[in-house]
Amino acid sequence: MIVSPLKCFASRSDKTRSLSEADRKAYVAAYSRAGRMRAGWAYFAAWPQTAKDFAQLVQTKLTIPVLSIAGEKASAGVLGPQMKLVATNVTEVVLKDTGHWVMEERPKETMDALVNFL
Repeated sequence: MIVSPLKCFASRSDKTRSLSEADRKAYVAAYSRAGRMRAGWAYFAAWPQTAKDFAQLVQTKLTIPVLSIAGEKASAGVLGPQMKLVATNVTEVVLKDTGHWVMEERPKETMDALVNFL
């Protein structure tokens, strides 16, 4: 049996903290249209080339300020440390009790982090 990634998205999102049911339905409807998933899948298909590009780019670290915002329950454990591999001036913000959808789950805290960084 083939399970649609969109159905997984709709059913596995944390319904208590993340996207509302209306938002999940809107995302599923938008991405269910013909051709809409092409860019999303292309992102993952490009990973081998992206890894090669990054290997070249990280030979000289960024010296500009870099902001890393991640949800504690999503990518916080990897995003900040990854940014520190490629930049010398990293501000790391971890949003407590937050998953992947930082703007939807913690709009005020996300905006505060952006404004403070800027």
